[in-house]
Amino acid sequence: MTTFYLKIVTPDRLIFEGEVEQLSVRAATGDMGILPGHERYVAALGIGPFSIQQNGIKRYAAVANGFLKVGKTETTVLALSCEWADEIDVERAKNAKERAENRLKNMQSKREMDLAELKMKKAINRLSVSSMKK
Repeated sequence: MTTFYLKIVTPDRLIFEGEVEQLSVRAATGDMGILPGHERYVAALGIGPFSIQQNGIKRYAAVANGFLKVGKTETTVLALSCEWADEIDVERAKNAKERAENRLKNMQSKREMDLAELKMKKAINRLSVSSMKK
């Protein structure tokens, strides 16, 4: 099967580097897939699930914000945060969701509401992806 080189980086660490058969990611404009030979492309990432397929096996992650750059010889994901499904601390994600829900109930400003909604989306994404473990 044909592959392409993928590198996934966050401010904290190198998440992944290697050959993959496909990549699925949530861009700011919607879900998209990248296969070998994809045209050069740049997109902002949203909050959502992310998957790669390597040697016929899919691996899932929770990604929050960043950029995707598809180049001629490699594809790079620069994400603000990225956690593989098997790395997600489910209790921590549940607590974050609960805190965000409480903030939404007690919001005092538009900025606080926006921040609470963002944290809620991230927590829900992490919880959803954590159930995709293989």
